Amino acid sequence: MTRCVALIPAYNEVQTIRAIVAATLPHVDAVIVIDDGSTDGTAEALEGSGARVIRHAENRGKGPCLVEGLDLAVAEGAGAVITLDGDDQHDPADIPAFRARAAEAPGALVLGDRSADMANVPKGRGRSIRLSNFFIGWGCARRITDAQCGMRLYPAAMWRALRIPRSYCRGFVFETALLLHAADIGTRFVTVPVRARYGGHLRRASHFRPVADFVAITLAITRFIVSRGFRPRGLLIALGLLR
Repeated sequence: MTRCVALIPAYNEVQTIRAIVAATLPHVDAVIVIDDGSTDGTAEALEGSGARVIRHAENRGKGPCLVEGLDLAVAEGAGAVITLDGDDQHDPADIPAFRARAAEAPGALVLGDRSADMANVPKGRGRSIRLSNFFIGWGCARRITDAQCGMRLYPAAMWRALRIPRSYCRGFVFETALLLHAADIGTRFVTVPVRARYGGHLRRASHFRPVADFVAITLAITRFIVSRGFRPRGLLIALGLLR
């Protein structure tokens, strides 16, 4: 079976992180936590947890943490890397379903999909997801049902083949850029249904900055679409007029 490593970027998540690591370990071969400049004792809380902790003194953002963790896991022999957040938004119990889907679709990027549970997504976040699905689907030239779910399984072969511009590897732009560039090299996308875990599951506000991050993501998608000749076929697919 493919060696699978779980990658968890964490920032000030001492209330949740140890329980998430404990729930993740039974489902993977190793867990890497990137402590991105936490000031609440996140790294200390993981002592003896079984996770490998990489600590940064200053916050660098989610994108650089994901790049670092993916590079490390793949360089050390992981055949797949599954990402989940350290704030309880993603359920480690879903990991076996991701691994099973990856086994059914070798080489595919496995995406968590909350579309069947949108009634439990806050209205503002739901609008953002639907808008992202349309524009990212246009850029990818395929239907996207949940462009923003951070629980994903990345095949190592795809990661080695990707060439994402460094300017796209910052903050929350990276996860969008990865979808666009993965589609560009012909990567198949498959999905696993997951629950929308908001409300009591989240003990603090999202790190996502509604204005700044939305603008950065929008600019990245726009530049990508323009650089590919506006992708008219992708637009028709995103509109549901082509398959």
